[in-house]
Amino acid sequence: MATIPQKYQDAERWAFGDTEQVADDVLALVLDGTKTATCASLDDEGVPQAGDVFVVVNGRNETVCAVELTDVELKTFDQVDEAHALAEGEGDRTLTYWRKTQQRFFEEYDMFSPDMMLICMRFKLLEKF
Repeated sequence: MATIPQKYQDAERWAFGDTEQVADDVLALVLDGTKTATCASLDDEGVPQAGDVFVVVNGRNETVCAVELTDVELKTFDQVDEAHALAEGEGDRTLTYWRKTQQRFFEEYDMFSPDMMLICMRFKLLEKF
């Protein structure tokens, strides 16, 4: 496991996706600069803010890099636009692909609704470990 610089020791950890392979595949998109956005369902844990820093882990929960949120917006699933889908960087980067895969993800957790509230976040890569 990479050594985390002291300034990130207390940062919350993030993993993308819900399997080891997806976490690794999506992390590769972050590291090469393709993925600069993500989303999460709105829950009781609150809404992160621009400037918040997170440590990203791979599918084996090993720390890999740090990212900083640059923009945070609340939108319903059906309000997410093509620009956000492109910034998420996955698949063919279209809104159609984004909606299909995100709907499937949220349905697996019995959370999906076209009007479900999402936290749409843009981020920049700060440092690789």
